[in-house]
Parts: sequence; C-alpha cells; structure tokens
Amino acid sequence: MKQQPVLLGIDAGTSGVKVCAFTPDGALIQKEQSCISIVSDKPGYAEIDVLHYWTLIQDCVKRITTNPAITVIGIGLSTTCPTIVMMDSDYNPLGKGITYLDNRAANEAQEYASSFASAEAYENLVGNRCSVSTCSASTMMWIRNHEIERWRKTSHIGMLNSFIAAKLTGNSAIDTTQASYSGIFRLANPEDWDDDLLHVAGIPRGKLLDVVQPSTCIGGVTRLMADTLHVVPGTPVAIGSGDTAAAAFAIGFTDSHQAFESAGTSGVLTFVLDKPKFNPLFMNRCHVIPGLWVSHGANSMMGGAIDWLRKNVLTEFHDYSILDEEVTHAEPGAHGVVFLPYLAGERCPVWNPHAKAVWYGMTLETSRLDLLESVFEAGAFSLRQIRDIGEQHLGISIDSIIAVGNGTKSTRWCQMKADVLQVNYATTSFTDASAYGAALMGGIAAGLFSSPLDPSIPFLKPDGKTYQPTLSPGYESYMQGYNIYKALYPALEHLMS
Repeated sequence: MKQQPVLLGIDAGTSGVKVCAFTPDGALIQKEQSCISIVSDKPGYAEIDVLHYWTLIQDCVKRITTNPAITVIGIGLSTTCPTIVMMDSDYNPLGKGITYLDNRAANEAQEYASSFASAEAYENLVGNRCSVSTCSASTMMWIRNHEIERWRKTSHIGMLNSFIAAKLTGNSAIDTTQASYSGIFRLANPEDWDDDLLHVAGIPRGKLLDVVQPSTCIGGVTRLMADTLHVVPGTPVAIGSGDTAAAAFAIGFTDSHQAFESAGTSGVLTFVLDKPKFNPLFMNRCHVIPGLWVSHGANSMMGGAIDWLRKNVLTEFHDYSILDEEVTHAEPGAHGVVFLPYLAGERCPVWNPHAKAVWYGMTLETSRLDLLESVFEAGAFSLRQIRDIGEQHLGISIDSIIAVGNGTKSTRWCQMKADVLQVNYATTSFTDASAYGAALMGGIAAGLFSSPLDPSIPFLKPDGKTYQPTLSPGYESYMQGYNIYKALYPALEHLMS
C-alpha cells in the first residue's frame, strides 16, 4: 500500500494539546487533541504539569501514526510562551513548568529592572519592557532565590518546546521567538544570549540552552521514541516556536497594513515590523521569518474569560456552542454592563500583574445574558484598544485583520469585532494555525522547504468568512461601552497594586 507522507504539527497550549497531520501541500489529514488545565496551587501561580503534557502528546501522536496509510516525514513544535521548564542533565523536568500567567516573580522583575539606569534604558537595550511575561529571566531568578535545591539540580533551563524536543530527539535548544521574551537577549541583534545581561541577572550561561532559529532541525527522533510513537527513527524535528509566532508564520504574515489576531485563551493582535523599532507597550519578538519582527498586543484572558464564565457563573452551559448561541440573543451594550477582563493580571496595555477583573454598571435589572454579552464585548474592546495604540505608536494604518483560533468559530463575536474596530475581519477555514505553522517548520527541518522564505510553502489564506463592519444601531452602544472600558482601569489603578 502506498503511504501518504505527512508533516506533524504538535501544538501544546495553555488549555490542551493538539497534534495535526498535514500533507506537504497543506491538506489536513487527521487531528487529535486532549484537554488539560493550568495548575494554580497558590495565589499568583500558574503552572503546567509538563510530564502530563508529554503523555498527552504521545497519545495524540500514536492515534495518528497507527494509521498504516501515512508516514511522518517531519515534526515541528509550537508551545504556549513563555513557559519555563527547569531540567536536569538528562532533560527530566524539575517541578512543573511556569507559564506566562504566573506572577510570582514580580519582585524579581522589579529588582532586575532597577539594575538599569531607567526603564527606558532597559527597553532600548532589550526591546521589551521588564515584566514577568516578557522577562522570563525574572522567573529563573525567583527559582534561584526561593527554590535553592531545584536551582542547584538544574543543568538545562529551557521552554516547553525545549522539553518536548529533548524527549523526541535527546537534543534541545531555545528558539529565537521565545528567547525574545527572556530579558537576557537583545532583540535588535538576535544572535545569542547577551553576556552583560546574563551578568546583571546572575544567570550562568552554562545553565541555558543554545539559541537557534525556529525552523532549525534539532535532531532526529531517537530509536526508542520512534518505536514508542510508530515513526521512522531519525525523523527530523524542528525546535519550533511560541504558539502565536507559529500562527503568524502559518499565514505568511508580512503585510504592515494588516493585523493578525490569534483568538485563543489569550487574544493577541499582531503587527509585523521590518525594522527593529519597538514600543514597550507591546510584546516584541523575532518573527519565524528571518529579518522580520512582530509586535504583539496581548490580552491575557480574552477567550479565557469566557471559559471562566462558563465554569464559574453560567455553569449550565457545558460547551461553547451553547454560549455562542445564547449570546446572539443579547443586546449590544449589555444594558450598560462593562467587563474588565483582567482575571490573571494584564499585559497590553496596562502591564500590571496585580490588575483585577471588574464588572461595572450592574443594577437590579442586570441579567445573566448581560453578563455574557459584556464578557464577549470586553474581548472586542480590548482588541480595539490595542489596534488604536498600535496605529498611534508604531506609525501603521490597519485596514483589515486576519484571524485564526477557536475564537473565530463564534460568528457573533467576529461580527462584533468587525463593528467595534470598523475593519474587515477575515477568518481562515482552518482554526489551528499554530499547529500548521509548527508542521511547516517541520517541513523545513526535513528539507521539504529550503527556508521560511521558500515561495513554495503553502501558507494559509483567509478562505473562511469575511465580516464587513457595519454602523448598525448597536454600534453606538458599543462605543459607549468602549469609552467606559477605557476609563475603568485608570480610575481603579490605585486599588490594583
């Protein structure tokens, strides 16, 4: 029987694992996934059990590779970012992985920032502001300061994809898209760790894995792991990238007049830059495509807030399709109720790990439907705020948005975003762009494509529905809510320290 060659994209996000098999020309053959939850044992903690992730990844891969009609020719990785994984000399994890939602290292971030002449001096040097989610060195410093034995046993500091790559190949590294959020790497000259910054942070270079390009072949699948996963020994593995960077690569994102939204647990609006001129209001990083950078405006809990609402408030709605149907019956403006979605602190634009979520405008007449509508509207308002800041500070003009992710399955939410931002909002028929971007990197590692610039790469196109902006009667209600949304945090900031 003739076998179909496929590329595997492994996407390990904050809410689950997806493994997708694609033909070399981009057709999806099979998708397997498993859900997982973030562990929060203490206030401010947000961790993942990386061994459980690895078990789920293996299970998903095997559900694909047991199909005798396919053969895997390359594997790529995409992971939630940054997620620090401390490993011993054999790449075994030492404790749980610490995600970007974890705020325990806020004091270390402040300590590190205070070592520089000013916040601006640090930002000009590194390319990002010194916050926990864009300075993973602060988390390394926290472990050094508070978990001395764990630090002593650590031989390798990596990210989640570093750990997965080590399990697959016995080799590991950190890719440039995740090194960009370390605080010990100069984004304008993205070659290697910076020795001066390492000295200031007090982190030994010897504990850090090497920095490589995302499409780098980190090695081949070991014979032992090949037997376990039913793949050919030596199958090439690309180290991959952070999930949003992988999704941006999947659509071949290079147009400065477009923005790209990844609508998942976080809502991330991305702009592309052809010069290393960064604004600290955004999360800036290397693109998977060499010579380009991307700036992310990240709302930490855009989709996560809807999940929180479903689990804790509207508990009778067991899945998102029911919520999506229910919100179509809501009134734009939510009868004056506005939600500030800072359930896990917030990144862009307030950059406060202590920021809190707020419902404003509730009365005796407020209904559960109003609460639901307000959470959906908060996602659109956050996106509008990030777009407006991007146009103001980056000198760009956005006339359309390409969106991927599970959030694009909600037609009401997509139309709401088009209306609130007054832009064309285009979706792709395939929502798992991070997995696809990972698979494409696996294709480069396998030699199927020559580089991320290879014109034969079958990038995703916006072939789903395009939502045109309207000025319906609801638009005025949206704008009233948006103006309140923008005013809420400044009014309450003094209470959120």
